[in-house]
Amino acid sequence: MNNYMEKPLTLKHENMMSMDVQSVKIDLIHWLTELEDKSVLEQIQGLREKHTSSLELNEEQGKELGNRLEKYENGEMKFSPWDTVKKRIRDRAKGAL
Repeated sequence: MNNYMEKPLTLKHENMMSMDVQSVKIDLIHWLTELEDKSVLEQIQGLREKHTSSLELNEEQGKELGNRLEKYENGEMKFSPWDTVKKRIRDRAKGAL
């Protein structure tokens, strides 16, 4: 579906009912510019840092990703169609019962 045809995301929270994402962002920016409560600002900053760090790979994950990409680029990986994978999982589940 094209972006212009998608229904805008709505958030349901007291005075944010039926506001699209852009409106919510603008409302939050305005609120932040006037916010004086240091503890709330620190909580928001912590949330931002947590969100940012959750998107980063640690050293072990980075190595594993590198190994898998290398195998993929060298044609050393095997792939299966989704229907085959579903059947394999269902067969294993039946055997486990």
